[in-house]
Amino acid sequence: MEIDREPHSGDEADRATYFIESVIDDHVKEAMRRAAEIPIGESGECDGCGEHFMRLVDGMCGRCRDKFARYYAKGF
Repeated sequence: MEIDREPHSGDEADRATYFIESVIDDHVKEAMRRAAEIPIGESGECDGCGEHFMRLVDGMCGRCRDKFARYYAKGF
């Protein structure tokens, strides 16, 4: 739902409600954008620990991605 950002007449309570709704709308859109960026993943055996998981991203489970994140950040 897109909220019209044009100024509306009304009392302060109406304007405050309008402002709150527009801020919430912005935050919901940002959350939806971020959620769309989450990789889907696939099931299989983790390259890091060798255990089977329902969701692997880039061949690694969440635990191994967190464990080895410092090495990936350095480019190893």
